[in-house]
Amino acid sequence: MRSTFSGLNTVVLGLNAQKMSLDTVGHNIANANTPGYSRQRVNLVTSAPQAVYTGIGKVQIGTGVLTESIVRIRNSFIDQQMWKETSTLGYGQTILDTLGQVEGVFQEPTETGMQTVLDKFWKAWNTLSTNGSDNGARTALRERGVEVVDAIQQANTQLRSMVGDINTVIGIRVDTINQITEEMLSLNKQIVRVEMGGSAHANDLRDRRDYLVDQLSQIINVRVTEDKAGNYTVQSSGLVLVDGYANNKLKAESRKDPDYGYEVVDVKDAATSTVINFTGGELKGLIDSRDKTSADSAGDARDSDISVKAYLNKLSTMSQFLLQEFNAVHRDGYGINNDPNDNTGYNFFGAAGNGAATDYNNSNNYDALFGPGYDSVDHPGVPRAQLWIDALTMNADLFNPADGLSRIAAKTMVGSLDITQGNPAGGKAVIGGNYTGSAVTPSYEVRIDGRDPVTGAVTQISYQIKDTDGTILGNGTLSADPNQVAEPKQFVLGDGITIRINSDSDNAVGDTYTFTIPKEPQGNAAGDNAINLGNRLKVDVSSLLGGSSLDTFYGSMIGALGVQTQNAERLTENQLTLVNQINNWRQSVSGVNMDEEISDMIRFQKGYNAAARVLTTMDEMLDKLINGTGVVGR
Repeated sequence: MRSTFSGLNTVVLGLNAQKMSLDTVGHNIANANTPGYSRQRVNLVTSAPQAVYTGIGKVQIGTGVLTESIVRIRNSFIDQQMWKETSTLGYGQTILDTLGQVEGVFQEPTETGMQTVLDKFWKAWNTLSTNGSDNGARTALRERGVEVVDAIQQANTQLRSMVGDINTVIGIRVDTINQITEEMLSLNKQIVRVEMGGSAHANDLRDRRDYLVDQLSQIINVRVTEDKAGNYTVQSSGLVLVDGYANNKLKAESRKDPDYGYEVVDVKDAATSTVINFTGGELKGLIDSRDKTSADSAGDARDSDISVKAYLNKLSTMSQFLLQEFNAVHRDGYGINNDPNDNTGYNFFGAAGNGAATDYNNSNNYDALFGPGYDSVDHPGVPRAQLWIDALTMNADLFNPADGLSRIAAKTMVGSLDITQGNPAGGKAVIGGNYTGSAVTPSYEVRIDGRDPVTGAVTQISYQIKDTDGTILGNGTLSADPNQVAEPKQFVLGDGITIRINSDSDNAVGDTYTFTIPKEPQGNAAGDNAINLGNRLKVDVSSLLGGSSLDTFYGSMIGALGVQTQNAERLTENQLTLVNQINNWRQSVSGVNMDEEISDMIRFQKGYNAAARVLTTMDEMLDKLINGTGVVGR
């Protein structure tokens, strides 16, 4: 027979279940705006029924409700998708931010950008070409040269400063990762203790742990697995960062960049000092935006020059062009009086002194130019990239109050020469050298005796110098100096005249170039070397610049920067849309819906009130039974 008081227990269980459900609703509402919180739900099950015998047999009567568990509503598949795509978003956003800063360095297209500076420098040469002896035009040109140097050096300083900022952020991110993994280890241990036995669920601890993974996935790529005990094992690029027993620390370790000498920070496993090559996240974005160049990528080089270093490389190439090829044309020119002592052989850019002491085309002079340790043995062919930028200054001799302006080589030795090519399709010839007039009128015949079969570059010539009556004044055979870096190679003929023959696939052994040098030098107004120097900036192509002129090279660089920024912005916006969609999906499952919680609150409130009314009714029944039984007839 069922106990008279058994119904009280049934009602009490009901009150407890409704009260716990109301408490859970309150917990959900209180944490509706808590980052990483997942709504919780009370799982209610009926208690074991009791068998009661009636007049017709045995029946089952319910004994109430039990609270089986309180669980959080979470979808692990959505979490895995979220962590993967958040890592990609962190990478893209970091690349976009860095490219935006690089755009700020060059300030294009504006009136203060480097393109404007280069255009003004080119116009100054054109102005000087109309009157090669105008000191006003020469002074203006010299100051435009200072502007070019300052623009490149300022960009260099700002880009190097960006490298320092990136290193600082990398160090901060490494500290953050270590803090996150340390806390995750503590949470792993707490969750295992709480859930030991299988009945309890450490919902709030699990929410905190997943929220930490959210933060970690933005910084680096992560792979998360859970063991039977409830521990998270978090891996990144093959390294286990945390499991149920320990967390592996990372460290930020500095080294010198081999090309520029500034400090770069690598992220390493603190235990083994192994460099970690992340595949996603902010850290990967920071490292790529600092270091990644086309030389580091097996893919399309155009998509690889996205780093600060890549744009420093371009500045270095521009500096090298000005120091080598632009200077070479300037050294072949003449000053105001056609006097070699005024300027012949002087560089426009670079260290003070004439070109013989500072020939930037000769790798054997690297020690003298850049200091010990940068000769052709230690650094074959080219010194460290930063040294070209460091060497880019204005030649101090051009600022000498006595004769500095006269050393600006606006003229060629005899004005425009009429050069007859035996092969019109072959490479064009440029004539220069130390000529100030002669008692005779010599004519020259230069013959190609050797060429590179692939590039058509001239490697050997022979020449004859004749007087007007046919008397041979000099002859010889010359091979290209292997120490000359710039193309085309310069050949110095017997009396100081120089010739450069452009590389061309149509060049052939036996091609001839003939020209005559007049006795008298050019007049004061001539400025044809200023035209040559202007063309070297805007028109003439260079193999050093990838077959472009300096103007085209810089324009292509800025164009590529703009396209890279737009592409990064597009990809980042698309990735952000995807992450937002996944987050909305996650919120639809795990987020707190206030309307739903209020509805549940009313439902559980009514359930609690109804159970309380049942308890009151049963109390009245039992009161009547206890206090009213046996009093009949009294």
